[in-house]
Amino acid sequence: VEDSGPSEAQLAMQKRRQPQSTSGLDDDANELLENNKVERERMEEEINELRRRSEQRKQERKVEEKETAERRAEEEARRKGEEEERKRKKTEEEDSKRAARAAKMAEFEKWKNPPTRNFVISKKDRAVDEDEDEEDEESDKKSKEQLEAEKRAILKQRIQPLDTSGCDVAKLTEKAKELHALLYRLESERHDLERRFKAQQYDMMDLAERARSMNKVGKQGSIKRIQITEEDNDKMQERFAGCPGMIVMISEFDRQKDKRPFGDRREMYVGPVYGFAAARIDPSRKVTWTEDGRPEYLEIEGATPKEEEQEEE
Repeated sequence: VEDSGPSEAQLAMQKRRQPQSTSGLDDDANELLENNKVERERMEEEINELRRRSEQRKQERKVEEKETAERRAEEEARRKGEEEERKRKKTEEEDSKRAARAAKMAEFEKWKNPPTRNFVISKKDRAVDEDEDEEDEESDKKSKEQLEAEKRAILKQRIQPLDTSGCDVAKLTEKAKELHALLYRLESERHDLERRFKAQQYDMMDLAERARSMNKVGKQGSIKRIQITEEDNDKMQERFAGCPGMIVMISEFDRQKDKRPFGDRREMYVGPVYGFAAARIDPSRKVTWTEDGRPEYLEIEGATPKEEEQEEE
């Protein structure tokens, strides 16, 4: 679009800025024109100041946005570096745990299938054992191909070839029966050994569990040993055979124990609850204890023995 010149607003501003003729106006009109001119100049100065501040603010905002973008990029780079470092540490920990687990499994397999003997060797066989140990060390240093060759040679020596040349049907049947009996015996032995191994393994687990439970005695949340204190023992029963047991009047499981004395509690059984008091039997003998700790019964003077009361009735 071609520029067609100044706009109407610009033409109006230029027309206003042109000096106007003041001829033919009185003093009040001239003063008003001067005041308007001063006011317009002040407003133009304010507008220019606002434009300058706006441009300055735009430049400051650009600088701030640039600094913010740089800080954000640095923060993002730092966060990515920390994330990578965290992932690397996690991978290293997992690798170390996996290596430790593999080492433990290898140690367990080595313990499960020990290369050495699990029995005592006498002094007579020490030389033979040393020779065998040397052979074992030499076999450990051998390569896989040599070990496989030795294994095949040993199997070839132990497994005898089946020669069926010149055998009729009867001999072949007898030979098959022998092989069947041998396989049956070996399979039975293998089954018995497996059952024995499982039983021993179960017993070992049971014993280990018992040992753990015994070690946990006395700790929080486990079994506690019951200890009988002196207050729980009945001294009368321990001292005299046939003595009746101690009667506990208050249960230890009550939430709130009865703190009243025995005399007050006794009123529950002999108080006004009952219509009449039960007839009491007067004692005829009293019990005293000797120095040896044995009971001795003495007759009360003036008391009627129980046998005479029964005869009179």
